[in-house]
Amino acid sequence: MILKKLIHISMLILIFLPMTTLAADVAERFNAGNAAYSVGDYDTAISIYEDLLKHEGNGAGLLYNLANSYAQKGQVGLAILNYERALRINASDPDIIGNLAKVRKDSGLFTEEPDKIAQILLKLSIDSWTIAAFGCLLFMVILLSVRLKYKSSKRSYIGSWVSVTLVLILSVTAVGYNYQTYNPLVVIAEDAKLQVSPFEGASSSGAVVQGRMLFPIKSHGDYTYVTDRVGRKGWLRSDFVEAVCGQSS
Repeated sequence: MILKKLIHISMLILIFLPMTTLAADVAERFNAGNAAYSVGDYDTAISIYEDLLKHEGNGAGLLYNLANSYAQKGQVGLAILNYERALRINASDPDIIGNLAKVRKDSGLFTEEPDKIAQILLKLSIDSWTIAAFGCLLFMVILLSVRLKYKSSKRSYIGSWVSVTLVLILSVTAVGYNYQTYNPLVVIAEDAKLQVSPFEGASSSGAVVQGRMLFPIKSHGDYTYVTDRVGRKGWLRSDFVEAVCGQSS
């Protein structure tokens, strides 16, 4: 009995000891990154944080520290990108929100107000609009069943059908719009310019500054067709932007 217990204890030690060692190693590397940041060695801090992200996965604190390091180096695009990624993990963190707002303000990147149609489409989340769309479909089935069974007034039936159809169209449109804007792109390159076509040497239709949020529509070769919240559109080199939620299609 004692031997069996010893065997069980030994097995538990063998299982948990590597995990404990790994956690201690990650903490040590994270602290090393923090130490480098504290003495102004931002390149080393960035290198350590990026390596931790690559091998250990995302964490709000890790992304926040990485964003701070890029901000200190004046790399606004990469700073905003990583603040936004940190917010995807911890959306209510006041430090992340505050630093992101400060970097945007210092860089003149004021939040663009969407047009009136976009404001309506953004009133609800993508989940809420999806539920509304399914609710409309269900109501249409019920409405059709009642019409066939009870021969209700044609005028009231048509009125109800048109109303629910309009709500369904609005819901589906909102789902599509929210899906498009769910994973924005952040401009990470200096002197990035929108082009009128996805080809090298094409005419420019305007500049976009580092840190600007854009939304992908489609891609062609090395270019992505993008828009912003106020409706400006154009082609941009795909390596000039990076998606907040990983690789953008």
